[in-house]
Amino acid sequence: MRNIFGFWLLVSSFWLTACQVRPAEPPYQVQLPPPGMVLVPGGAFVRSDDAGRGHLTVVAPFFLDRTEVTNAEFRRFVMATGYQSEGRWALYATPGREQHPVVAVTWNDAAAYARWAGKRLPTEAEWEFAARAGRPTAQYGTAGAGVSAASAANFGHIAVNPKRMPLRGIQTTPVATFAPNPFGLYDLSGNAAEWCQDWFDADYYAFGPSHNPPGPDFGRGRVVRGGSWNDREDYLQLTRRYGLPPGTIAFTLGFRCAADVMPPSPKPSPE
Repeated sequence: MRNIFGFWLLVSSFWLTACQVRPAEPPYQVQLPPPGMVLVPGGAFVRSDDAGRGHLTVVAPFFLDRTEVTNAEFRRFVMATGYQSEGRWALYATPGREQHPVVAVTWNDAAAYARWAGKRLPTEAEWEFAARAGRPTAQYGTAGAGVSAASAANFGHIAVNPKRMPLRGIQTTPVATFAPNPFGLYDLSGNAAEWCQDWFDADYYAFGPSHNPPGPDFGRGRVVRGGSWNDREDYLQLTRRYGLPPGTIAFTLGFRCAADVMPPSPKPSPE
């Protein structure tokens, strides 16, 4: 009798365990980064305006290109689509420079490439959050603590006569020549300055939203960040921001792409 009672007690315990309500599984998992991109986790940081006032800013997770877009990558885009560039990138994309950042592209060129690649340009807030890489006191988007650009970035090759640059050759370096910042991102300070998605407004931090700020609705120029091989060190600082007309062509100016972290469709619930 005891054996029979014990058997049914065991069966009952298994049945009760099977009938327990389990916590619902999350509807999705964060995607792995696409090839050549890094998952930037998102979070809060303080960015300073031109007057030195701090503004708490929050960005959602996003993907960002590990490096600036290269001459080889931009050439593939042009060859695949027949795109007629506004810029003069081909003048600087000479043999042997395939892995150098593409430069002399307009904002419109950069946006066109990003659409073709299924990406977009980063917002200014995303760009600075990625460059800071969780370091509140960082001054540059370089490796380590980010407090110095010396020996950590390509800058300071100031051209005395820019009109002669096609003859002299520009002084970019191949992407990822210098060590990455703690998020695994290269050349966020120096090498090529980078177009961002936003229109530029010097006072935007004061009135823009604190969460995922998209930038002003309009403006005369698009935001440029990071400084270049041709700039002084102060142009590489993470607080340095300015805007240029979208049609600007400069041998110092390139870009990298971002992408949204888009969850896959939730699993259908069992009926």
